[in-house]
Amino acid sequence: MKFSAISDIHVKSSGDQAEVLLLAFLRNPDVQSSDVIFLLGDIFDLMIGPHSQYFARFQNYFSEIRNLFLKGKKIYYVEGNHDFHIRNLYTKFFQIHKDLDPALFAMAPSFEFSDANKKIYFCHGDDIELNNPTYKIYKATVTSFALRYYANNLMPHFLIKSIGEYSAEKSRRRNNKRYSAESDLTLVRDNFRLSAEVFFKKHPVQAIVCGHSHVKDYYVSANGFEYVNNGYAQHSKTYISIENGNISFKPVFSESDSLL
Repeated sequence: MKFSAISDIHVKSSGDQAEVLLLAFLRNPDVQSSDVIFLLGDIFDLMIGPHSQYFARFQNYFSEIRNLFLKGKKIYYVEGNHDFHIRNLYTKFFQIHKDLDPALFAMAPSFEFSDANKKIYFCHGDDIELNNPTYKIYKATVTSFALRYYANNLMPHFLIKSIGEYSAEKSRRRNNKRYSAESDLTLVRDNFRLSAEVFFKKHPVQAIVCGHSHVKDYYVSANGFEYVNNGYAQHSKTYISIENGNISFKPVFSESDSLL
């Protein structure tokens, strides 16, 4: 089998560089030859709830996945910590596009596949992360029944859009600093390697594929499993490709692409 996976693109608005990257990934011929295309969370910088306005705001994305579904391609989505409570949004999408097969789309906290005698676990990454109690409190809050109900029924779209626009500039400055030459991400990398080791002891698999840390990493454990993280996609400009159990990073853009 063949899988392609990406996460942490953080599309803020239509036409930004993150959306260019996302569309290039979805249009990549190698990605389109996959049995399953995984979107492993934080694809969008702020997408909460089933608001129909998203279909207009991110028309290019929804048009692209429609084309993929028409080709019979499967897309599996894991919600992140920036795009969540969106299951009903995709229910609406298939209600609008009745010519599409909803069985081609799946959304879950994680996915597990066996390929070439290798059991592979796909997740966003926050479910395995250790040593981040503040984030755990945040995640418990945003995934609570009360907030889920509010997001699906009461939260207005204009509020989400306003919050997103306010945070966009702060996020840009933070990421520019974080991924500068002076930034040392070793502690984050090592914590996720440790997290993968602890997860493996409870849930033995041959490969763990995730994002969330924003630190690109390929780690082969002495315990016999691989931990793979594509990092912050706007920085790495790669995606994870798995074919017949072999895992590699591949460029989203072709060598001839002027955006490289």
